[in-house]
Amino acid sequence: MSKHTTVADLLNVPRTDEVTKQVTLLPGNPLDSLRKIASKTFRLYDYVAGKFKGSDAQIANYRDSNGLTTAQHIRYGDKQFGWIGRDKSIKVQLFGQHLGSEGTLVLCEGELDAMSVYQVVSKNRASQKFVCASIPDGAQSAHKACQDQLSWILGFRRVVIFMDNDDPGKKAATKLAELVGPTACIASGFAYKDPNEALLADDEAAILGAINNASKHRPDSIVHAPDLLDQVLNPVDRMGLPFPWEGWNQYTEGMKPGQLIMVSGGTGIGKSLFTRSIALHLAKIGTRVAYLGYEEDCVTSLERMLSEELGYSPGFHLDTVEQRKRRNPDDIKKALDTFADNIFLADKFGSEDFDDFVAAVKHYVLGEGCRVVVLDHFSLLADGISLATDQRRAIDRCIKDLKTLCVELKFTMLVVAHLSRTSGFGTAAESGGEPGLESLRGSHSLAQIPDHVVMLQRNPSSEDKIEANTTNCWLKKNRVKGTLGLMSRLHYMDSCRFHEINN
Repeated sequence: MSKHTTVADLLNVPRTDEVTKQVTLLPGNPLDSLRKIASKTFRLYDYVAGKFKGSDAQIANYRDSNGLTTAQHIRYGDKQFGWIGRDKSIKVQLFGQHLGSEGTLVLCEGELDAMSVYQVVSKNRASQKFVCASIPDGAQSAHKACQDQLSWILGFRRVVIFMDNDDPGKKAATKLAELVGPTACIASGFAYKDPNEALLADDEAAILGAINNASKHRPDSIVHAPDLLDQVLNPVDRMGLPFPWEGWNQYTEGMKPGQLIMVSGGTGIGKSLFTRSIALHLAKIGTRVAYLGYEEDCVTSLERMLSEELGYSPGFHLDTVEQRKRRNPDDIKKALDTFADNIFLADKFGSEDFDDFVAAVKHYVLGEGCRVVVLDHFSLLADGISLATDQRRAIDRCIKDLKTLCVELKFTMLVVAHLSRTSGFGTAAESGGEPGLESLRGSHSLAQIPDHVVMLQRNPSSEDKIEANTTNCWLKKNRVKGTLGLMSRLHYMDSCRFHEINN
C-alpha cells in the first residue's frame, strides 16, 4: 500500500488494515483540484484516490475521534457507491468528525460539500474555529445519522445546517434543526444546489453568505408575540363555515379548520337529523363533506338528505317500491344536483377500526377535498379501537387523536356522542331533561377535548304537538367565544326540515 500523508499520520495513529485492505491507493495526489478542491483539503479529510473492483475510485475515509478509520465510502465506476467496513451494528461517524469538537459546526449533505465549505471558511475565517462535516447517506437518513452522533454535535457553540437546496434537503434541514435544538440554524439565501456547485462557480461569497445569514430555527408551534401584530391590527373575518341556523352561528362563529365539535343528546332526540342537516347545508353551499353514518347504510343516508331537500313527508327513505315508482325521477335528479357532488358517504355499518377510520378520514380530506367530516356516532368508533379492557383509556386516546387529526389536516369534525342513562338535571334527557357535560358517556375527555359541545333537548312526550317536535339547542362548551346558553330552538316539520324559532 502506497504511503501518503493523512490525518492519521499527523496524529501518529495508524490505519486499520481490516478496513483498507480492499482498496489499492494510488501514489501521489491524483485528486488535486478535483471539483476545485485543493490537495491539502483532501489530505486533511483523508479523501483519496484508488482502485476498487478494478475501477478508478474515490475513497472517503470515515474516522473516529482518535483518527482511526472505521469505514470507507467508495465512489467508483459509473457513479456507483458502496461501503467497506460498515457494520450495521456500529454507528458510523460523520465524515470529518475527527477534525474537532469546538466552535461552529457546519453539517452538509455530501463529502465534497463539506470539504468545499471547509476550504472556503478556512481561507476567509482563519481566526474562527470551524468544523465541516457530512452525513453519510444523504438527506433521507440525515436525522438518524445525526441522532447517533448527537452528543458530539451538541458540543458545538453553533451548528449551521447546510443541506442541499432542494425539497429533500430542506425537509432534512428542518428535522435536523428540531433535533439539535437552540444551537441550530439553517443556511439561507443560497442560490446554488449545493456548496460544491458554488465553489465550481468561483462564488465563495455565496457559501460565506449562506453561513453568515443562517437563521435560527424556531418550531412552528412557537410564536413570538410581535409577529402577530399585523393580524391584531388588521383582523380578518373570523366566521367559519356556517351552520344552517343563525343562532348556532352567533354563538360559535361557525365551523373552523382544526375544530372538533361534539353534538349530543338523549336517545331518539334527533342527533343524526341535526348532523345530517348540517352536512346537507354545507354541501349545498359548495363545501365538500364526508358524512359517515355507521348506524345506517349509505343509500339510506342519501335518501334521508333527499327527504329534507325535497320536503317529502313521510321521508323519502320510507318509500315502498310502488311509492318510489310514482315519484318524478326528474325532481329527484334535480334535487341531487344541488348537493350530491359535494357529499361523500361511507359504505360501512357498525363498529369501525380506529386506524382504518383515520386512514379513511385522511383520504376524504386530502384525496377528496372534504373540509368537514361528520361521524355518527362516536361509540361505534370507540368500540372498534381495540379489545382493550380499559374502555375509558381507549376513549381518551381516540378523542385526543381525532382532535390532533383535525389540527394537522386543517378540517372540522362533527362527532355525535351518546349520553349516559343518568343524564339530565332531575329529568331524563329522553323525557325533556336538560343534559350537561357530565352526562356524556364514556370519559371526561369527551367534554374536555372538543372546541364546542352542543346538547340537544326535546320532550317528545309533550302534549303540545309543536313542543314535542321542537328541540332546544344548548351550547355547553364554547372555546371560541366562551358564551354559553340556549343557542336556538328548532322545530322539525312534516316536510323533514327544521324551522328556527326566534327565542
